[in-house]
Amino acid sequence: MTHSSKVTASHALAGLALWVTACGGSGGDGGTASDGTSTGSDTGSTGGPSSSTTQGGTTIDVTSATSTTATTGADTSAASDTATGSTGGSSTGSADGSSSSGGDTGPVVPPCPYDAVVGPSAWTLEVVAEDVEEPMFALGHPTEPDRLFVLERAGTIEMIEPGTTSPVVPSILEIDGVENGGESGLFGLAFHPNFPDDPRIYVNFTALPDGRTRINEYTLDPMNGWVGDPDSERLILDIWQPEYNHNGGGIAFDTTGNLLIGMGDGGTQSTARVTGILLAKFLRIGVEPDGIDDNPVACEGCPQFGPFDYTIPADNPFVGDGDYAPEIFALGFRNPFRWSVDVGTGDIWVGDVGQNAWEEIDRIEAGHDYGWNSMEGFHCYADACEPVEPNQTNTDGLTMPLVEISHGGGDCAVVGGAVYRSCQVPEWDGTYLFSDYCNGEVRGLRYDGDNLEELGVLIDPNTAPTGNGWNAWGDVYFAGGGTFTGRVWRVVPVE
Repeated sequence: MTHSSKVTASHALAGLALWVTACGGSGGDGGTASDGTSTGSDTGSTGGPSSSTTQGGTTIDVTSATSTTATTGADTSAASDTATGSTGGSSTGSADGSSSSGGDTGPVVPPCPYDAVVGPSAWTLEVVAEDVEEPMFALGHPTEPDRLFVLERAGTIEMIEPGTTSPVVPSILEIDGVENGGESGLFGLAFHPNFPDDPRIYVNFTALPDGRTRINEYTLDPMNGWVGDPDSERLILDIWQPEYNHNGGGIAFDTTGNLLIGMGDGGTQSTARVTGILLAKFLRIGVEPDGIDDNPVACEGCPQFGPFDYTIPADNPFVGDGDYAPEIFALGFRNPFRWSVDVGTGDIWVGDVGQNAWEEIDRIEAGHDYGWNSMEGFHCYADACEPVEPNQTNTDGLTMPLVEISHGGGDCAVVGGAVYRSCQVPEWDGTYLFSDYCNGEVRGLRYDGDNLEELGVLIDPNTAPTGNGWNAWGDVYFAGGGTFTGRVWRVVPVE
């Protein structure tokens, strides 16, 4: 498909098509599972059974300021502490309920302000933002967690002042050149780990004129109501996309100060099994320039951009293995559209949108392969067909999801949420919340590394979320809703 036809096709899609095509076979996904059938009738979710080296056209800075331990080889059982994640305030708590975010030099998070609910409570949603257009993501200011930054799909960042629900005027930032047809738009936001002392932000969006994924840096002005300066734009990375679907969209900083980028397969399933390219992978880079050209390959035979100037962390799991792009943190994803970082532990939780039959939730670790397109959930899709226990790795080197969700119950596109860490309901601490665009139910699970507990449906709001969010207190947000209702909700106890 040429670029001109790709753009035309994307603009022909509208409204609900953004999410329906996320689950189906458009954009080169066509085809079925290897047995030719949809495998599921289960309506629920189940656990199932300064110096540098050169690699693949990219230079690895082994003296990166954001990583100090070099790791070589392609060890697919790499320890999860290679990198854990944080954005908007990954925190370490103190006795008074306050916390420090982003390590010893990071911003200080004020104490959680809520009166704690004693014992269990029913779950519900409260509106914290309204009058926003197609909200896709919400993130709390790192040191003022109830000051909310909301991404609108067309390219605007809005800010909601504490105690209010409508955006301030003017908007924080209008990003030029955002493609928002089909499954495109402004999808990811991350604050610099030392924000607000370092007032830079990073965004992930679909860029005109050809639908590439673009990661940009901007600077906000704390003396002018946090309004961003469009002229401060710095390009971090462009990644070619074969189609206007399965582009991923999220970004977040991990606890070591490196940027994680979630990439889908670009609508071309085969990208997931190619280890030297960026599509269908989680990437991890340092955002500071090191003066050394980086020339990553997005996909085989597709246009390439660059050179860029970022840093390859020396402890990325595949540094030193020429068969893998050194930016890769984990691989085997179809469309990790909405994902999050646990502000209490730094664990990375991913909702990976499925193909014909199964959605899945993963808690990802460095160097692991999460199976697409060999498997969909715990099931055979292309070739590998050995399901093992949740979060375990089979003999083909594929790591299972925590849970899968069948399309048989009305689900079609998982909306990964976040882990609840708020002081408001201590009983809920550690619960991962997620939803689905078609079903709309908010569900929960708990996983401590050994024990998996599925909590089922916790909230049935009769709405269809399109995005997620969180803040440094550990509040959890869902955004959007049927036909992109312009609201953001916070998960709260029933009064």
